[in-house]
Amino acid sequence: MNVTIRISQKLYADALLDLRRPHPFAYERIGFFSSSTVQLDTENYLVFLTDFHSIPDEHYVENPEVGACIGTEAIRAAMQRSLKFNKGQLHTHIHGHAGRPRPSKDDLEGVPPITRSLSLTSPGQTSGYLILSQDSAWAELHLAKTGLTAEADKITVPGFPLQFLR
Repeated sequence: MNVTIRISQKLYADALLDLRRPHPFAYERIGFFSSSTVQLDTENYLVFLTDFHSIPDEHYVENPEVGACIGTEAIRAAMQRSLKFNKGQLHTHIHGHAGRPRPSKDDLEGVPPITRSLSLTSPGQTSGYLILSQDSAWAELHLAKTGLTAEADKITVPGFPLQFLR
């Protein structure tokens, strides 16, 4: 199975700008990308990231154990977008280093339950999570209509210059 994520240069730049903003108490920002998926054939999926949704400061929960924690309002808003617009939702944040990011222990404990809930809300679209770094990215996705979970093989930012984040 081959999974490619595409994100426009403007959307990518806007998301990075938002995710790099300081927060009053959280060490990092979280956001959600909306997604639409096209199954090209039995083995190839193309996931388009179509919108970025910033999480308001008041939807963060103070938790000194993790870099950032969002409350039920932020998750409910993502689920409502998924239902209203029939779009998948990708939980996203930045790891502030160069090179390919990987989920931290906190990511592995906290994010999968959110992404499973999002995938059940809109099973016809792809949901999951995307971690960005300074020059790369990593994503795990619940693929539309399949019930399968897969890592993205390619994450591209079309334009000039064409960027490959993975």
